Amino acid sequence: MPFFKEFSDQEKSKLFEAPGIFEKHENGKIIIKEREFGAALYVLLTGSVLITKSIVAPVREGHISLQEPQEIDIVELKAGSIFGEVSMLTNRPRNTNAYANSEQVVVMKITKEIIEKFNLVIQKKFQDQFVLTLIQRLDDINKQYMQLKSSIGKGQ
Repeated sequence: MPFFKEFSDQEKSKLFEAPGIFEKHENGKIIIKEREFGAALYVLLTGSVLITKSIVAPVREGHISLQEPQEIDIVELKAGSIFGEVSMLTNRPRNTNAYANSEQVVVMKITKEIIEKFNLVIQKKFQDQFVLTLIQRLDDINKQYMQLKSSIGKGQ
């Protein structure tokens, strides 16, 4: 798992021994729900997870919409991916949904409480991995943006 590459075998062993850390999910089951608060991140060990976003039709101020939100697919994650870290780090509601997207999905659910039980050296390793993950995601988004911008410019 790339996320744990800086962790020693002993550190990983301590983490894996935490009670309730492993979860199994059946195909289609929701793992995280948009707009709910969550103090955990997930490491995808087996299977795939579909990340979706609910899009609500624009409504004028003071009005309500009777239209159901449309759910759009954002990305399909494979083993080794992490998700849910933004809500855990910011204490803000989840901004996407995550669904099990294969017959058997196994995730490692890591809460703030689990991380805080470790010594400062291990906590620093988690922090470093969060930063690297977020930088990689930002880099990916920038590349997608540039590709989109380039394709729009060619169409004019």
